[in-house]
Amino acid sequence: MDSSPSEPYEIFSPTDDRRFQAISTVFGGSHQRTARYTQRSADSGGELIFAICGENGSISNAVLLSRSPGRTAMLFVTQPHSKEDQERGVALIQHAISRAARINAVLIQALIEPLRDDELAMFSRGGMNPIGTLAYMELTRVQPSSSDRERAPLGATIRSWDSSKRDELEALLESTYIDSLDCPGLSKLRQTSDILDGHIHTGIVDPDTWLILELNGVPCGVSLISEIPASKCLELVYFGLSPQARGQRLGAHLLDYALRVVQNRNRPIALACDERNQPALRLYQSRGFSIRLRRVALVAPAQPLRDCTHTPTSAERPPLPTTYPRPVDK
Repeated sequence: MDSSPSEPYEIFSPTDDRRFQAISTVFGGSHQRTARYTQRSADSGGELIFAICGENGSISNAVLLSRSPGRTAMLFVTQPHSKEDQERGVALIQHAISRAARINAVLIQALIEPLRDDELAMFSRGGMNPIGTLAYMELTRVQPSSSDRERAPLGATIRSWDSSKRDELEALLESTYIDSLDCPGLSKLRQTSDILDGHIHTGIVDPDTWLILELNGVPCGVSLISEIPASKCLELVYFGLSPQARGQRLGAHLLDYALRVVQNRNRPIALACDERNQPALRLYQSRGFSIRLRRVALVAPAQPLRDCTHTPTSAERPPLPTTYPRPVDK
């Protein structure tokens, strides 16, 4: 058993022969979601599973920490259907957060449907803080730009990112975080180099679709579109402007340019945007993006290693956090 005296339930790490049962319990018996995680190797060092047994000895509640493409981990826990489920869920979430460093995670993330108040309360009591409601948007077909959109603002130029100039892009990313309306404070939980590593490992990077906007020769905006083979789509991994570039139609100019670049690829384009960022939402919707689903994003910093006897090797250390967690459809 892997429990502590302060925890009200006997929490344990399931053995290999009970791994499927535990993951199935996390996802409420969903075969599709269970298969997605059980197909991964249990020995990869990329997951933590903890469980609680019911009176009959079978697993009644469980939590899964799955390392994302970065030093983040997505947290999934059995959906509560009773007060007892709520209490067990709180204990499991707290237990998982306290041990997330075992898989070299520095940030834990979760996504919950906005109307599930009981589930949101359970995550909050477990130590996860809401950072915003994300609108996951999709554009199925890029519309040709009108002539007025194609006129570049005076002094504005757009070029592809030179991958040898990593420091330049990190500095530009940092400038776009200033007074950003997208999940304010999230960037402060990670180093910018970590965030960029996460962007790079989100999908397939094409230099033609990683764009930097300059105003009078000074970098002030960035648009990063990558191919996501597993989803058969493109993703606007990150889009942002420095404060001095906002309110001048530069964002619209950069987005139109980026969409023209991928116009002939015949792939839908996905993105995530904090609903509080109304200027960005209006821009995306004006270009044909529609909201596919909404999720409340919650985060918690991983606690330092205390009782862990295993320190990840350099080979086990994954690429670092992405800007937003991805929703998993049920």
